[in-house]
Amino acid sequence: MRVNNIEYSCYRNLRQVQLSFSHGVNVLYGMNAQGKSNILEGIYYFARGRSFRGVRDRDLVMFGEAAARFSIEFVRGISDAPITLTAALPASGKKKLYRNGAPLRGSAEMLGAFRAVLFCPSHLSIVNGGPAERRAFLDIAIAQNSQSYIYYLSNYRRFLAERNALLKRYSQGVRVSAEEWETYAAQLSRAAAEIYAERRAYCDALTEDVSEYFREMTGEREKPSLKYTSHLDISESGEELFDEKEATAESLYTRLTTNIDRESAAGSTLWGPHKDDIHITLNGKEARLFASQGQQRSIALSMKLAEGEFSRRVSGEYPVFLLDDVFSELDESRRRFIMDKLKGRQIIVTSCEPSVVPTANADGDIAYFEVKGGEVFP
Repeated sequence: MRVNNIEYSCYRNLRQVQLSFSHGVNVLYGMNAQGKSNILEGIYYFARGRSFRGVRDRDLVMFGEAAARFSIEFVRGISDAPITLTAALPASGKKKLYRNGAPLRGSAEMLGAFRAVLFCPSHLSIVNGGPAERRAFLDIAIAQNSQSYIYYLSNYRRFLAERNALLKRYSQGVRVSAEEWETYAAQLSRAAAEIYAERRAYCDALTEDVSEYFREMTGEREKPSLKYTSHLDISESGEELFDEKEATAESLYTRLTTNIDRESAAGSTLWGPHKDDIHITLNGKEARLFASQGQQRSIALSMKLAEGEFSRRVSGEYPVFLLDDVFSELDESRRRFIMDKLKGRQIIVTSCEPSVVPTANADGDIAYFEVKGGEVFP
């Protein structure tokens, strides 16, 4: 998979910008706050369906303008016809998405068409941050490769929001029938069982690749490991539930129908995949607490490289790799390692100093773009 070009109109500080990328390494360089990360943000929007910076769509519109519009043209195979995805984001109102000019009903229809792996310094939080960071890592990576996962995750989030609102009304004295509680428990449990299964399988698939990348990158003997953890991992009898979706759903259904008063007091649903985590260890010790910052960074990088490897196994081709100011945070050996492992794949890199990007042994074309004041100069 590779990006041919992207166009921006009134997107953040990019008033009118068009870029055509090489099939190999693309380096966007310039001082801070000139628009380099904005370019990557726009590209990754089509892989995730929203900004990776956690802002609202209307915050992507240039100040004082009525709307932002940006489009990406990419190909998925050597002989495949180009695909164009377009996003129109008004300063007020609902966004509109298009594929080859045809309107889409929402982000869910767009996800999976374009696949990309993003790595930026803040992704160190995948290892040393809270459970929400690791759940987001799973959801973004799996959703790009599984339409069924998007469906079940979307349903789960909708049912969860409705049930939490119901719990709030119940705590205020509004009567709720047993049938209503049971309906929500059934809906959440069915979706949750599918989410559990896909997340656990993904973590199991990643562990071997993460361990191998970490060993090659650091030369250390320590072995990282990923394990998806949930309150439903083990039943009361001690049997694992993940191989039986029906058993997983039944276990969650029981919790959701027998602990309503406790959840009402807490003000939210206390069980489900929105509470789960990835337990990341290094030689059996929790990496978040015992690994050095250098080791944590190497684990996070290994997880991102493994994310791309998983995508290749599922789809038959590598995604596009987006590296946002990563090389300034790494020593020379890790920079060379990353570039060596990404040979033969399209890479789009941002950096204040282009010299820190090791391109001496790059495979394919190399293109440099200076970004200055929201303009791009090839």
